[in-house]
Amino acid sequence: MKKILPIILFALLFVFAPTLLAFNTAGMQGGWGKTYKLSTLDKSKVKSLKGEILGEIEDFVMDPQSGRIALVILSHVGMVGTGHKVKIIPYEFLSFDESEKTFILDASKEDLTSPIEVKNLQAEKLGEIEDFVIDSQGRIPFVILSHVGKMILIPYSALSIEGKYFVLDATEEKLTSAPLIDGKEDSINQPKAEEIYRYFGQSPYWTAEF
Repeated sequence: MKKILPIILFALLFVFAPTLLAFNTAGMQGGWGKTYKLSTLDKSKVKSLKGEILGEIEDFVMDPQSGRIALVILSHVGMVGTGHKVKIIPYEFLSFDESEKTFILDASKEDLTSPIEVKNLQAEKLGEIEDFVIDSQGRIPFVILSHVGKMILIPYSALSIEGKYFVLDATEEKLTSAPLIDGKEDSINQPKAEEIYRYFGQSPYWTAEF
């Protein structure tokens, strides 16, 4: 009997313990840079390229297999009357300013109230990211794409980042015929997960031999 691959919506994500790890800026500078305890970067300001304060870091989410930070949780002020909101942002969207210990995001306050878009190779909009999905090992196997009223699981590895949006090499026909799951389920069995990966031309990372 095959194992079940647990999948949990990001809203149920584990609380990452930032005091246990150190943050390394080497990847952004092309060499070994300073290191920082994540506890010292908690509540760090996030600014736009123009120096406008967009919000602050609430938490970091790490991919334990690669050892890299995958996502950040950004707290920002929403539209008038909506108070503070939380935005999930791929870490690759950010750069780090060592001199001020702040993060830089190429976005405006208006951008933060808008969903993250997914476009095809021709830069045509395919849909919007509704949520990120993690498995019990902390990996991000899927994103949930809202496309023409349907929620479609897209392998995270099928996406690339271009500026402020994700790029997916897929057509409207491909998405229309994509395997669907029951939206009420919090988990999906492994064969179904593998079917979705292979439908989008990806190799399931949990089947790789090390």
